[in-house]
Amino acid sequence: MRIGIVTISFPTLSETFISNKVLHLASRGHKVVVFCESINTKLYNKLFAGHANVQAVAFTKSRMAVYAALHPLAILNAAMQKQGIKNTIAGKTRLHYINKHQLDILHVGFSGIGTLYMPVLKKVGAKKIVSCRGSAEKVKLLVFDDRKKNIQLLFNEVDAIHCVSNDMRQTILPYCADPSKIFVNFPSIDAAQFKRSQPYTANAPLQILSIGRFTFQKGYFTGLLAVKKLLETFNEFTWVIVGDGLQKEEIIFHIHQMGLQNHVVLVGAKSKDEVIGLYNKADIFFLPSVYEGIANVALEAMAMELPVVATKSGGMQEVITHDVDGMLADVYDSNMLAGLLLTLATDATKRAALGKQARERVLQQFTLDKQITIFETTYNNLLNNNTVVI
Repeated sequence: MRIGIVTISFPTLSETFISNKVLHLASRGHKVVVFCESINTKLYNKLFAGHANVQAVAFTKSRMAVYAALHPLAILNAAMQKQGIKNTIAGKTRLHYINKHQLDILHVGFSGIGTLYMPVLKKVGAKKIVSCRGSAEKVKLLVFDDRKKNIQLLFNEVDAIHCVSNDMRQTILPYCADPSKIFVNFPSIDAAQFKRSQPYTANAPLQILSIGRFTFQKGYFTGLLAVKKLLETFNEFTWVIVGDGLQKEEIIFHIHQMGLQNHVVLVGAKSKDEVIGLYNKADIFFLPSVYEGIANVALEAMAMELPVVATKSGGMQEVITHDVDGMLADVYDSNMLAGLLLTLATDATKRAALGKQARERVLQQFTLDKQITIFETTYNNLLNNNTVVI
């Protein structure tokens, strides 16, 4: 198959799920073209050097200028009738290069991007799919009325809708006129890469690890309240947070206001190898999110045999069975989160047991091979005009 994937920047450290998908589809013999606004050349060369089945096309200003210079009348005529010169050039350029590759499948990586690409999608010859992952559906649809209208138009236009969890399926159902288009394919990780390189041993002090952008989604304020509560009965711990973002100042303020500066350490963004090193050193992975699709970092931690303490946010209950392969608390319940952290902090045997079960859970349900097979099957079903439901 010739498969196109649409995203904003490619590749990025925060969206390794797209890079992994591209690599594994290409390794199975498919031609994969990624359409984006910018390319991280250094990272692209590191990940995809020598992969003849992978190509990236960036819709840069210079590429759009060249297209406009070669098609002046088409641009002028379209601009007079529709959205203005800038939007017309962008749309015409995208459509030209997407159709030029004679794709079988065009998979838009996020519904927010899909709404921006609507004029293009209407004229693409390939079968069209969009993914629903988190913020665009959980938050934007609550805030912006235009987004509600646009996502309904998007769902009508595409041939299939990918959701990362059953919870996400329920979230988008009110906006989808044809639920038969929806299929669930869970996030996945490369369990061969995220594999503990040293035996699980208890640290002193205990190390709690979180990874995620500094946004309200990740629930760091709730996490800080939980850690402050934990400190009342257990103080031999450090909470290491990997990430960066717009709320960094707010988080630093709360850390100092709560007197947690000796227990909470912000280490900034880290590379994949650095993150794996931190997983190996940690005792507990902490995910106090207020919403998720399904958190890839939780899957990585589970694959690394770390016990995960998470909230019942989004699809996390589809990943973790409480007290079997992790521990769950209600969203915003800082007291319950503190209690779960304390339970694990004082019981190294339980931590190790939950961690072993967590890796088994990932190997059963959340591997890249399983995910890519589901995508392949769905793509083939679409090309053969079959139902997308697997």
